[in-house]
Amino acid sequence: MSSKVEKIESDTVGGVRLNGWEITSCHMPILNNSAIEQYSKELGFNVPEMIFGNNYLRVRSLSSDAALEFCALDALRMVDTSPESSKAVQVSIAQGWTETSRRNRSDITDVIKPFDWTLSTKYRGSTSDHLRFEPTDRGIDYARLMVREEILFYDENVLYEDDLGDNGTSQLSYKVRVMPSGFFILLRFFLRVDGVLFRIYDTRVYHEFGSGCILREFGTREAAFEDVRRQVPKKKHDDEDLSLLNNIAFVDSVMKNAKTESEIARL
Repeated sequence: MSSKVEKIESDTVGGVRLNGWEITSCHMPILNNSAIEQYSKELGFNVPEMIFGNNYLRVRSLSSDAALEFCALDALRMVDTSPESSKAVQVSIAQGWTETSRRNRSDITDVIKPFDWTLSTKYRGSTSDHLRFEPTDRGIDYARLMVREEILFYDENVLYEDDLGDNGTSQLSYKVRVMPSGFFILLRFFLRVDGVLFRIYDTRVYHEFGSGCILREFGTREAAFEDVRRQVPKKKHDDEDLSLLNNIAFVDSVMKNAKTESEIARL
């Protein structure tokens, strides 16, 4: 493949163009109150406390306009708003959290309806009309990804985050890595509800330049809060370093046995 690399650099957008692809990542400030109100009206529920609605990651084929994008609004559109959704995680704090949230956001005056208050989303990205994924038995070659290569572009970014009324963390974020051989993306939804559970939804995307396809894997993991807490290493005098429960990398390392689905999009 061609080795020509064109850097993309501006105050808010970074990325690269190479081998017929453009990969861009945008960093913008948190939405203002007016935008938050508009999002809440469109979605029908209170959006996260910290929503970076203008942030995005986009990969686009310059020859076919096939594109895959990751953004907060489309992810939030996949939050469950069915009548039973607010009971999906049954904890005593849930009702108090939603009531407090409404009082604290008095500028949002209507539409609030039952929804999954943990803001869990199984979002896998937004695709253009020129990109269609279908199930496959073929998985991502992680051994290939472990081969040491120059990193032409790397970025990580948050799309939204909420502390669930000081009772945990709900966060959607992404990382992207571009090498001479291809690009790899990890979109991660992470949930911690204190005393109840941990949940991780991972979307991994890989394209090897010249391969004629994009591979996507979606994995889900869930564990009881105490099961993860028991994995925290003991310190002196049998004290636990409970700060590790706020460390996504640690929780990721102890939560095993993901249920994974594989997809392929042919270019």
